Amino acid sequence: MNPGPTDTGWITDGLRADIVSSTPLGRVGTPQDCANLVTFLCSPEGGWVNGQLLHSNGGIA
Repeated sequence: MNPGPTDTGWITDGLRADIVSSTPLGRVGTPQDCANLVTFLCSPEGGWVNGQLLHSNGGIA
C-alpha cells in the first residue's frame, strides 16, 4: 500500500492547502482511510488481491 499525505499531525496549514487543491476529493487523507484499505485487504473479500502497489491517495496527480 502506498498512502498519500495522511493527517497524523505533521501537515502544516500551507501544505494542507496545497494537498487539498491537488486532490479531486478536496481533502487530506486520514488514518481511517488507511485502516479501511487494510481492513479490506485482510478480509475474505480482499483475499484475491496480492502483489500489488495500491495508491491510496485520493486521486492526487
